[in-house]
Amino acid sequence: MTLRRILLLLCVVLVTQFVSGFVLADEQPRPNILFLLTDDQRFDDLGCMGNQIIQTPNLDQLASNGVIFNNAFVTTAICCSSRASILTGQHMRRHKIVEFSTPLSSEAMDASYPVLLRNSGYRTGFLGKMAIGNPSNGLRRLSLPEDKFDFWFGFPQSISFRQKVDGEDRFLTTLLADKAIEFLRTTPSSQPFCLSISFKTPHGPFGFFDPETPDPYRDTEIPSPASYTRKNFEAHPEFLRESLNGNGEWPSNADQELLQKARICYRLITGMDAAVGRIMATLKELGMDDNTIVIFTSDHGALRGDHGLTGKWLMYEESIRVPLIVCDPRLPHELRGTRREQMVLNIDIAPTLLSMGSVEVPSVMQGRDFAPFLRDAAIEGRREWFYEHTYNTKRPRRPIAKSEGVRTERWKYIRYTEHDPPYEQLFDLTRDPGEQRNLASVPAHTDVLTDMRARCERLGQEAR
Repeated sequence: MTLRRILLLLCVVLVTQFVSGFVLADEQPRPNILFLLTDDQRFDDLGCMGNQIIQTPNLDQLASNGVIFNNAFVTTAICCSSRASILTGQHMRRHKIVEFSTPLSSEAMDASYPVLLRNSGYRTGFLGKMAIGNPSNGLRRLSLPEDKFDFWFGFPQSISFRQKVDGEDRFLTTLLADKAIEFLRTTPSSQPFCLSISFKTPHGPFGFFDPETPDPYRDTEIPSPASYTRKNFEAHPEFLRESLNGNGEWPSNADQELLQKARICYRLITGMDAAVGRIMATLKELGMDDNTIVIFTSDHGALRGDHGLTGKWLMYEESIRVPLIVCDPRLPHELRGTRREQMVLNIDIAPTLLSMGSVEVPSVMQGRDFAPFLRDAAIEGRREWFYEHTYNTKRPRRPIAKSEGVRTERWKYIRYTEHDPPYEQLFDLTRDPGEQRNLASVPAHTDVLTDMRARCERLGQEAR
């Protein structure tokens, strides 16, 4: 072989290696995913959502590095149904988790976001409250599906914040942070991960608090909601006043009970915020923060005196609207700390996480990938969506009113389905954001009412 041919071959090899190296360097590895879910946390239970009292510095920092969705909602405001919707990307009437004793089938879990990500090469972990199915009724494997994850520390609906570890009391939120850090430290740097953490915060029972953290709200004055009045309570129909949301009558010590509940919820949320700070610090220590997308949201909100009511379940904003923060380190710097106004739903979580992990979204999912909204606030979002709630309690507890409805950007229509004819509510959210004036019986809004009824029928059929 002549010297000229040798030099030519050498040039070809060098050029090939250079081009190959350039392509490999240009390719982005699949991102890690950290999904954080709380329990009963309202959309305004964060400093970054305008709450001037609550202390959430780590989540506020997450928001300043990411994108806040101002209009995030759940399609059913109860733990079991909402969590099933998050996992499967489906409305309740499709996944059929309508109460706490029935788990998702093995086949349904196999079509959930964590299992699909695992099948595509992700290391997956689940920590916290599952609340779909009752492990004591012979369905433990389905109710606590440990075999569907690489790392598991899950538990059912009823669990105390007081946990015994090696004979010592440990606070549940702290323990979840410990387990999350263990997961991160044992994940190979060469393998992408999806870690789902379902905090119990700020759901009760409230009998035990972190013994290492003082109560930052002990002497804090927390105002009652503007709509927490006897007048608003008595304006509800009797079946709502007598329901679990109303508890039968206006209590004489209402304000004190309400303020105590708010302080407890704030205290638990601040403790959870500290746990998130520990997890985020570990991501940075391990050099994972530059390639980890963090999503923070809640399974539903809660009425803490709003409209003269408590609990969740109903279609009022405080019950169905949740916080949603998405922090993607791949976003350009100028997009960080911005907000989006598009309406997104809990059924959108699963398809979005799959899209972020470059996994095909199965056709059985009804939600939409909202990842494009992160980079483009002008993309048109949904204009309407369907809500439903059918769970009821058993005696001696008071009943929960069954309802369904439609929310658009301006209007909200609710009908309570156990009555003939259904009791209806119609709110103009533009002029009445506090949902104080029911327009269903106002003649000037008959056309709107008729239109919203038709939308409810159509969207209800589409949700099946």
